[in-house]
Amino acid sequence: MKRLIYLALSLTLLFACTSCVGKAAALPAEAVPTAAQPPELALITPPIDEEGEPQDGEALPQIPSGQPPELALITPPIEEPEEPYVRTIDPAKPMVALTYDDGPHETCSDLILDVLEEHHAVATFFEVGRNVARYPQVLVREQALGCEIASHSNAHRDLSKLKKSALLADLDAADQAFIDAVGFAPTMVRPPYGAVNKTVKYASERAMVTWSVDTLDWKSRDAQTIVDYVQSLGDLDGQVVLMHSLYESTAEATAVLVPWLQEQGYQLVTVSELMACYYGELPEANTLYGYSYFHQPRTDAPLPPPAAQGAEQE
Repeated sequence: MKRLIYLALSLTLLFACTSCVGKAAALPAEAVPTAAQPPELALITPPIDEEGEPQDGEALPQIPSGQPPELALITPPIEEPEEPYVRTIDPAKPMVALTYDDGPHETCSDLILDVLEEHHAVATFFEVGRNVARYPQVLVREQALGCEIASHSNAHRDLSKLKKSALLADLDAADQAFIDAVGFAPTMVRPPYGAVNKTVKYASERAMVTWSVDTLDWKSRDAQTIVDYVQSLGDLDGQVVLMHSLYESTAEATAVLVPWLQEQGYQLVTVSELMACYYGELPEANTLYGYSYFHQPRTDAPLPPPAAQGAEQE
């Protein structure tokens, strides 16, 4: 009896294996990947009948002549390179100069520069010499983005309270920090606190530049307060706006003001560009350019915008 059971089981297994082999043999050759046909193509190629036509009405993929099938299926489209942005200034259109004092700052300066870079805008940075020595890489980026670099003294002391020799020594020390960082010394200085006397005005051997719009960002430390104030002023054409690059709130306000000013039709320019295009002159040594200066009428004889800073070193 046991022998009969073993014989029955053997016949059953033999029948099952024969059935599997028969089904495998019935598969069309085209459905089995070969060494000459990549597996991914074998899976997506429709079956072909004896006359070479696709079955079930499926169309064969159209492959460009001379191009291997696998390339025709996976080659991505080639994108044309973008043209580099070229900033231009129209002297006949409204313009505003954003300015930032007291930097460079380890993080906030870059936040402000991120906004300017995103919107193809520029500003003027009045930097403190001792901070320049700590973060020279910030000035390198400012220069690369076409921003203007100017001095805010070396130690942020009240220059109007210094003797002429001490005043010049402070400004010379700041100049050296700029030279070490970017290879040139600025020609413009913004006196700390806006404090000037006759020596600062007429014997500093530099052009002294203050501002015409003070956002008081150092006082409020609130982005919305800064934005609201600037947006409430009405006509800003030809104005120089004072902010500070030490505060995250100022960086946040910049992220709002830059696109807003551009939407209002203002060109964002440097102080030197504004003076050339709007007032028809460039900063001169031993001269003060302050509030009343930046409220003059627009000139009818603009100068060409000045060349980029440090161009002579390139």
